[in-house]
Amino acid sequence: MGLKVAIIGAGPSGLVTAKTLLHNFPHGTFSPVIFDTRHEVGGLWTGALNPSMRTNLSMFTVAFSDLSWESVMGSSGIPMFPQARQVGQYLAAYTKRYIPNDVLRLGHRVLKTERTAESASPWMIQWRKESSDGNSPHEEIESEGFDLLVVATGYFAQKHIPSIPGLEELALAGRVIHSSDLQNSKGILRDNNLLAHGNVAVIGGSMSGVEAASAGALHQSSWKADNEAQADKHIVHHVHSRPFWTLPTHLPHETSETVSFLPLDLAMYDLGRRPPGPIEYALGVIPEEKVAKTNEYFSSLLGTEYKEFGHMQGNASQSMNSRPPWVAIGNSYAEFVRSGAIHSTLGRAVSVKMNQDTSLSTIEIASDGQVNTLDNIAAIVLATGYTPFDSLSLLPTDVLAALEYSEDDPFLPLVLDKGGTIRSEIPDLGFVGFYRGPYWGVMEMQARFLGAEWAKENRQASTTEDQRQSLRVLRDSDTNSQRGQFPMGDYVGLMESFTKDLGIDRAGLSEDDSRSGPATPARYTYIHPSTTAQEDMDNEKKRTLGALKALSNPKHQSLQEAAALAVFRALHGTWKFSREHITGEKESGTTTFSPRYPSNPAYDREYVCDEGINLDPNKSLSSASTTRSIFRLSESGAQDQNTEIEVWEGNIPVEAGGNSQRLHLTPFYRKQVDGQYIPGEYVIHAKLSGNSLGIEREAKEITLSEYEYIFNFKGVSIASWERLEPTYDTAGAKGQEFAQIRTIYKR
Repeated sequence: MGLKVAIIGAGPSGLVTAKTLLHNFPHGTFSPVIFDTRHEVGGLWTGALNPSMRTNLSMFTVAFSDLSWESVMGSSGIPMFPQARQVGQYLAAYTKRYIPNDVLRLGHRVLKTERTAESASPWMIQWRKESSDGNSPHEEIESEGFDLLVVATGYFAQKHIPSIPGLEELALAGRVIHSSDLQNSKGILRDNNLLAHGNVAVIGGSMSGVEAASAGALHQSSWKADNEAQADKHIVHHVHSRPFWTLPTHLPHETSETVSFLPLDLAMYDLGRRPPGPIEYALGVIPEEKVAKTNEYFSSLLGTEYKEFGHMQGNASQSMNSRPPWVAIGNSYAEFVRSGAIHSTLGRAVSVKMNQDTSLSTIEIASDGQVNTLDNIAAIVLATGYTPFDSLSLLPTDVLAALEYSEDDPFLPLVLDKGGTIRSEIPDLGFVGFYRGPYWGVMEMQARFLGAEWAKENRQASTTEDQRQSLRVLRDSDTNSQRGQFPMGDYVGLMESFTKDLGIDRAGLSEDDSRSGPATPARYTYIHPSTTAQEDMDNEKKRTLGALKALSNPKHQSLQEAAALAVFRALHGTWKFSREHITGEKESGTTTFSPRYPSNPAYDREYVCDEGINLDPNKSLSSASTTRSIFRLSESGAQDQNTEIEVWEGNIPVEAGGNSQRLHLTPFYRKQVDGQYIPGEYVIHAKLSGNSLGIEREAKEITLSEYEYIFNFKGVSIASWERLEPTYDTAGAKGQEFAQIRTIYKR
């Protein structure tokens, strides 16, 4: 029967643990059982998350080594950043392939664990079966003994609600929402109309804070675009206690002559970025020189223009290297800050005062010894994350004491050995994915490490006193000046550390170089005891690595999609333009790209583009001639939609018979001055083609010239862009083309 292993949690970490114990060791070595309260596998991916929300890491990182996305979704239509529902499909396919049904005990809520070292089965697990509606308070409590226990519940056990005087009163009035409840942000924001009567404050500066603030700003922008005459001027305040960078999902990657946008994880976790020599795992307090290097890296990568709006550091007089910056991921946040839709405030909310007459509130914000206020707050969104304490409450008190458990530190509640997997004093207890910000590759490595330790004849867990001490120092350090965002945030170093421990050879992406390219799970495959299983695993690895290697071609479809998204994202906001006809006629005005909810669910992003031409230089733009068009983008070609940017005339896109055009992008090239490349600057050309004038091409025997666009990038921002526009007479007669029009757009 093998060693009986109880695994608590059927999310990615629990599933990869069961698979690893069943398949990476000789048959019969382990007999795992997975307990989960929910009635389906997937954890948060099939529970708390908005099904359409996209991952903030690419398909190459959000995957395990032995199942390619191609095997789950086919060879076409795989988005670079999958949606939550697609991740759920991936985990369901992974379960079907690798984990027998009798291993799963879904709808089983673990209530308690007990450990008796003298017992033949040292871990006694108590549980209660849950009905599908969650109402089973009187059902019988059952129990069973196990040899080993794995905690794979993750950090997202309980919503963290900060203790802020006055917050409870506002919550009783229904004006406080946890960011996890913005599962359908569009519906909640619209139904509750949070921004109709006042401003919204988002408290919390990590990933969910940027997502919640952007969701609020999108709601407001969409409302203004659709109801311009009734538009209010309410804004989203984002309160964060730490400086942070907000990164778009794609970052520029330059070669000697070309440049392309890569998913941020493929760019940031490139092994080639590490110093020569062995790759060491960095754990502990972040020194000032590392803070400076991190900020320098982001500044050079993103560009100085983007930095003004994408680096939230509060008081400009403070040194940007005084505290370790946090990182959040969002394609819209910085541009919403630029437009004024989001106001960023560095500090901590210390009180909430509600005005009974208006139902609006005032929030007091403390920062560097000063207290400022945010007024006219209609509602508060708490992007304050979760605590892991509910999961840990399942463990016995004496076990928690041995793990150096701290009830006061949700950031680092335990001190564990070997990359957060085990504690040598309790060798029959393991942890997988139980740290802030776990990566799927690390979860897989942790499961392999536990299996290797437990498969030994003399089961004595390894001790890493240096890691223990680093964690203790980190726990005692100043939370503002020395702690980074994630205590185990060195993903590449952690993967390489496990590689050494387990004797795994990292696969190269080229024959002569294994020290470049991203540290993706498919590069760290295990030797399987079964020849047939090894062949299957090798095939999955080849599919994934083949897709990864294909990104070296600048004309690859995924890179074209990334370029389209980069251009689309960077158009957000208001541009001043000057237009000149070759005849000498000139005009000027503004063009504003306002994001709104897509008018067609097949698309991910949509702008309302309003262009106002100042007809009289002596008058304001209120007297301008205004035209409107719609720009929209499908990021993954879903439902047969092209991933290129589509442009529609008029206010509402017409799916049949409308005047649509497509913006066809060519590969980026690096900008040169006097034969020298300029770091961080590059250009992309595009052509807009379509029948926008309603001319019958075949009947008139006309070949319409294409509109040309030139986008000049600095980092991830468009510094300026041009449009070269041919015009025709009303008859559209061949050869009667008017002179070309050149329009230059600048911020």
